[in-house]
Amino acid sequence: MNAPPLLEARNLQKHFAVKGAGLFAGRIGTVRAVEDVSLALAAGKTFALVGESGCGKTTLARTLALLHRPSAGAIHFRGKEITHLKGRQLKLLRRDIQVIFQDPYGSLDPRMTVAAIVSEPLRIHRVGDRRGRAERVRELMDAVGLSPALADRYPHEFSGGQRQRIGIARALALNPKLVIADEPVSALDVSVQSQVLNLLQDLQEAFGLTYLLVSHDLAVVAHMAHRVAVMYLGRIVETAPRDDLFARPSHPYTQALLRAVPRPGGGKRRPGGGLGGEVPNPLSPPAGCPFHPRCPRAEDICREQLPALEAVPGSGDGHRAACHFKGWE
Repeated sequence: MNAPPLLEARNLQKHFAVKGAGLFAGRIGTVRAVEDVSLALAAGKTFALVGESGCGKTTLARTLALLHRPSAGAIHFRGKEITHLKGRQLKLLRRDIQVIFQDPYGSLDPRMTVAAIVSEPLRIHRVGDRRGRAERVRELMDAVGLSPALADRYPHEFSGGQRQRIGIARALALNPKLVIADEPVSALDVSVQSQVLNLLQDLQEAFGLTYLLVSHDLAVVAHMAHRVAVMYLGRIVETAPRDDLFARPSHPYTQALLRAVPRPGGGKRRPGGGLGGEVPNPLSPPAGCPFHPRCPRAEDICREQLPALEAVPGSGDGHRAACHFKGWE
């Protein structure tokens, strides 16, 4: 019997009204940043959201954490609906869901010492006394590979990789169940990225963490994820276990993303080229399948009818794709 998911979203939507300025003041349209997304995160695993910039993956992650309020749909955490939590109940939820931000330079207050940064969640949630918080800071710094002797220094005295370790320590301060890692290594030097990714995996194993990983880098996803969802224009167009997705991508968009990844050794891309064309304007997405203007398989039905996210024939273990002509290359 499968364990219930730690977090589940059902038909989730997040829309933003767009307003003009000056002569064009007033509402000019709606961006459907997240549209009818359903997913489930298994406890202790890493679920990755992948896609081009602007596809909605960060907005989806922030909506799942209730940093954005959903426009429609429902979110359940540990079996309870959290969609409309406010006040004290929302503050309690924050202890269980924490975020590692993309930019290790902009996400740390330059006026605070490392000790103050890492202990801030403990202070806000009134966890422990001063001595207990100082001890917790030492534990966390040791856990992320930083010397506790550096706790009285300021962020500008650290490298980018060290700053991201400080951000990770802060995210773990309250012993969360779910950590949202939003492009956690994209701002770091390549030589440091693997160190931070390995640290995240070690911490996951040590503390039983569940990760929601947001990334545009398929190499990072291949290294970290257990399950992957591919997003395009606010919708999930394919989802599958990592190995199945990389070995047998079904949606043309997923296939194009994988072809665009350089092959080890030669720096060359796979035969067939990557994506052509431009991402459509999210204020006026195309009718039918949102990917059809860029899709080499597109036919009339693709221009007229939105495909459902359904099981890929011949696949197993929850491999689904939203394509009228789903199938493997």
